[in-house]
Amino acid sequence: MSFQLVLAFWGVTLVGATPANARALAPQSAPASNSPSAQAAEQRPAQTVPSASLQDENGALDEAVNSAHRDPQVLIKNLENFLERFPHSPRREQVLRSIYRQALQSNDPHVAILYAEKLLEIHPDDPALLSSLVDLLDRETDAASRAKALVYATRFIDRAEKVAKDPPPQDVSADQWQESVSLMRASGYLMRARVYTKAGANDEAFADYERTFAAYPSSQVAERLGDLAAKKGDGDRALDYYATAFAFPERTPDPEHREELRKKLGYIYTAKYKSEKGLGDFVLARYDELSRSLKARVGTPSQLNAETRDPFQFVLQGLDGSSVRLADYRGKVIVMDFWATWCGPCRLEGRILERVLQDFRDQPAASFLAVNVDQEPGGVASYVRDEQWKIPVVYAEGLDHLLEVSALPTLLIFDRQGRVVFREEGMDPTTLQQQVEQKLREMLASGTPVPPSAPSR
Repeated sequence: MSFQLVLAFWGVTLVGATPANARALAPQSAPASNSPSAQAAEQRPAQTVPSASLQDENGALDEAVNSAHRDPQVLIKNLENFLERFPHSPRREQVLRSIYRQALQSNDPHVAILYAEKLLEIHPDDPALLSSLVDLLDRETDAASRAKALVYATRFIDRAEKVAKDPPPQDVSADQWQESVSLMRASGYLMRARVYTKAGANDEAFADYERTFAAYPSSQVAERLGDLAAKKGDGDRALDYYATAFAFPERTPDPEHREELRKKLGYIYTAKYKSEKGLGDFVLARYDELSRSLKARVGTPSQLNAETRDPFQFVLQGLDGSSVRLADYRGKVIVMDFWATWCGPCRLEGRILERVLQDFRDQPAASFLAVNVDQEPGGVASYVRDEQWKIPVVYAEGLDHLLEVSALPTLLIFDRQGRVVFREEGMDPTTLQQQVEQKLREMLASGTPVPPSAPSR
């Protein structure tokens, strides 16, 4: 069950559920009575707004959206200027939420933090905002951000523990509700454990990782417990958790990481028993034990990026099964095209991007990725061969959900700082190549390259 689905059980309106296109902010003359804008208007106190002032506000908001020209950074600035000009606008919360969502979509954590906190002043117990703030602050390196992240994570946990005592909603089975509550509690403790780990508070982190594993066991959490136990010199507990992580009955899509886990397990086992004799039987016994205790979940594939909120910490899979780490692309300008084999316009967009790729083949700072979102990837390789694509192709592995890709094709351009500076949903074949090449040249000519960094786990 996904984290988003769990939040839905709580009655939370996720940011991703808002209109995908920023033009949803544009004023409408007569919204339907059941539309979100009409419902919001019904909830607001009646206000008398001079017609001239309202026309000015409508025109300013329309101009703010239309003049952004598909650049999320420009749209954010335009909307901020709108709020400065109309601080008491009845659309204030809607605009705040749009800025926050644009900042998330464009991987601009500083702006996202600022506006998430503004929204939290309006909705203090919104678990989606609390979760987002913890993730965003956890990406910062200063002590003040970690302290705030701990506060928000604890508020999230308190809310989760309170909701865990509630009966399930009428339209949700008891089993579904129990799983959703367990996953929500685990998510809260996991968020706080990660913050504690970065702060060097290993005892507190270990306790929260244990609470996470008790609420919703996973291979990743077992490995973290093994790492902390090994760091404390507790070989027996480290061996137990590493064996659990390695034998956990889920698919691991990153073979390089599985090899790393195998080395940890072998090292700890050899340190205790002087050789690896009997290790296979030990792991097999643990697998059988876990298969019995997790029978309902066996066969459910794990997601390597399930808890990742920074796109540059994602590990994707290439057509040949190799691991593609987006952290290796830091400091480059990236053209990222989300597509599927069943999408007719995607085929045309792919051919246009092949021309762009050829035009920039001598620019080492320009990178291209075609991110496939097919649910069944069986025909992807043959499709790419038939189209004779040179652009590197990877599978989304959840990146499309993080970046809120809701239409195909969707094309993003990241600048050297990792922010989205161009977003096009759908395509216009008469202008696409010119727009992409113009934005690429602009981004390549500006900014200082950021050195690549290894992804954290």
